[in-house]
Amino acid sequence: MKIHLDLDSFFISAERIKNPVLRNIPAAVGGRGDPFIFDSKEQSKISLLQKGQGAFIPSVFYDSHTSFENYFIEGSKIRGIVITSSYEARRYGIKTGMSIKEALTLCPNLRVVPPNHLYYHELSSKLHRFLQERIPVVEQFSIDEFFGDLSGYIKDEKVEEFLKELQREIMERFALPISIGAARSKWTAKLATSFAKPQGVKVVREIESFIRDIPIEKFPGIGRGYLRRLRNYGIRTLGQTKEIQAIFDSWKLPGQTLYRRIWGVDGEPVESGMVRKSIGISRTIDPISDREEIRRRIIILARHLATSVAKVGFEPRYYGLSIRYEQGNRSKAHRLSHARCSEMLIKDVMLELFEECDRFPTQSIVRLSLRCANERKRKIYDLLDHQRNERMAKLTDSALKIRSKYGMDSLKWGIELYSK
Repeated sequence: MKIHLDLDSFFISAERIKNPVLRNIPAAVGGRGDPFIFDSKEQSKISLLQKGQGAFIPSVFYDSHTSFENYFIEGSKIRGIVITSSYEARRYGIKTGMSIKEALTLCPNLRVVPPNHLYYHELSSKLHRFLQERIPVVEQFSIDEFFGDLSGYIKDEKVEEFLKELQREIMERFALPISIGAARSKWTAKLATSFAKPQGVKVVREIESFIRDIPIEKFPGIGRGYLRRLRNYGIRTLGQTKEIQAIFDSWKLPGQTLYRRIWGVDGEPVESGMVRKSIGISRTIDPISDREEIRRRIIILARHLATSVAKVGFEPRYYGLSIRYEQGNRSKAHRLSHARCSEMLIKDVMLELFEECDRFPTQSIVRLSLRCANERKRKIYDLLDHQRNERMAKLTDSALKIRSKYGMDSLKWGIELYSK
């Protein structure tokens, strides 16, 4: 059987290890999209991983090491959103993505702490190493989720007993509550985990009876697009999808893959060595209409992105930038480049993409997202600019060594120093 492990309220559970006062009370970890990364006067406290460990684990981490007042209070306003809340807080209606201000209105006694991402990553890495000792094949799906394959290792009738013992060991060794689902398919196992929470075990042996009455939006991979399509066909539960396989087939490979996952016949393996295909960095900001300040912030994000790319030995071809405006409009642009990647290249391309996709120049911007992706198997470079690109790549490698030793802000572009 394949299993899915999901740490319960991971960030707040991690904070409770350091600060027992947070236990058994409404508590949450909040975030502000790293409010200090754009500050020209302060060190950003940014650190980078040595190497990527899965497609959904970021390379850029922020550790606050500060108080609620210093992190969330700006003038007379409370900034930030809830990243993770405890189950005690959820009883008050507090959800991920809710503003801190609204959460405190619902629960005035809520304890909100700033994030410490490097600490969370270290805990996750330790748990990953532990699971590798206990399970033959382990795949890290995100910072708080793992897949495992017990096939040929644990007999099916012994799976539940094994998982409960594993759950007990994790709590004993790491003080982290975890929920575990098991099934023939890794995606059914992931669905099962949502019914095991909090801190439970759910083993699915017969898929049709299990999914019959589950709402379609509960299945991992059914987002707003597929949800809208399925509802247009009158489909409300996963069990109802059995009769419309032809419709899934008409949606080509993505639809066919989704159907196989829903019915647990996908046969997708648990992969211990996932290849990283993209790296990105996004930040939500207070509304800004000044385009020069936006360009300065894009340069800062490009610097962090370029250092992450260099650190994990990534060689991208695809470069993308997306914008969200205060009024809710969105815009994006991308480019393919055969040039050798460097910090200079990323900076220049992202600035050019901004000029291309800023389709509402009179509106304030509230979010910037930059992404690099690798969409080729072999390296192809522009011969005319080869020497310059090689020099820029070597300069990026040298900058990486300096930043790894002295911090991300030890080398900056000059324009970064002049915030408005």
